[in-house]
Amino acid sequence: MSFMRIEEATAIHERLLANRRSHRQAEHQLAVLLADLADRRLYAELGYASVFDYADRVLDLPVRQARDLIRIGRHLCDLPVLAAALADGQLGWTKAREIVSVATPETEAAWVARATTVPSRELEKQVACAKTGGLPPDAATEPERGPERRRVVLDMQSADLEVLRQALGLMRSQMGLDAAEVEDGVLVAELARQFLHHQSEPSDPATGERYRFVILDTAEGGDPRGVVHDVSDTVVAEAACDAEVIDMRPGSAQGRSSRVIAPVLRKKLLNRAQWRCEVPECCSLLWLDVHHLRARADGGDNQPQNLVVVCSGHHRAIHAGGLALERGVGDRMVVTHRNGDSRQGLARPTL
Repeated sequence: MSFMRIEEATAIHERLLANRRSHRQAEHQLAVLLADLADRRLYAELGYASVFDYADRVLDLPVRQARDLIRIGRHLCDLPVLAAALADGQLGWTKAREIVSVATPETEAAWVARATTVPSRELEKQVACAKTGGLPPDAATEPERGPERRRVVLDMQSADLEVLRQALGLMRSQMGLDAAEVEDGVLVAELARQFLHHQSEPSDPATGERYRFVILDTAEGGDPRGVVHDVSDTVVAEAACDAEVIDMRPGSAQGRSSRVIAPVLRKKLLNRAQWRCEVPECCSLLWLDVHHLRARADGGDNQPQNLVVVCSGHHRAIHAGGLALERGVGDRMVVTHRNGDSRQGLARPTL
């Protein structure tokens, strides 16, 4: 009797493993097909307002899961090892969601290997404490720094939640972005910035940098990155375009402040942009950054032709790789989304 029960348990166990593998393979197909549906906007041909409307009504997928699956699907062409692991059923979409946040073609194999040996919750912790493009941390040691990303859970009335969703949807519409190109957290932070802007005394947008770099003395072995210790490379690159720089190294220059973009040049650029984001069809007027079309790290300079005014949401999307911005014929700005959709703006006066 005992032997028969062991056989029955083993048989059910094998069937469960096979079904779980098939389920993961189906998740891989969901990610690929949803990304294709979203990028080509084919949901409109089926009569749905958005890919998330389609996912909710037809596939019974929550918005958050649909967004994660689309994000995974869009990364798989650049991450073949992860794509193979998903297609084979080795990994599920929840682990893939974490991996695409940090993995690059050079590090994806290490992350996939780590994901197959640790539970999802442990993988989340390791990803939260890793840099984009970095290898998985040593499992035997505690991470030395805090997470770049933090999860926030809000408890609110359903009516209030609907108001928040409408506000985020309107912001995305004005920016011409979809949910996979800019995260809810970025937009919520933008709402907070706009509130603070209205509560504070009016300030000159020419000195409106959102970031500050502090150069510290590292002779005693301190961290040369100082206050950017807990931010991602995307945010560092974003800040490098347009920031205040304070030198706190000992000496006569200690405490001296300078700016990546000189105030006079900032005023000229804002005037050229008519004091709004230069990404075609964006209506944002607040928290404008100056972006380098060719990064300073790649030899880009502060010549007006290399500089463009963008809102904080688009600036984040550009450095995160969701958008590409360039000057086209007649000095018109051309924006190209990850899905290949391209739009051209109006001609701007030259400086």
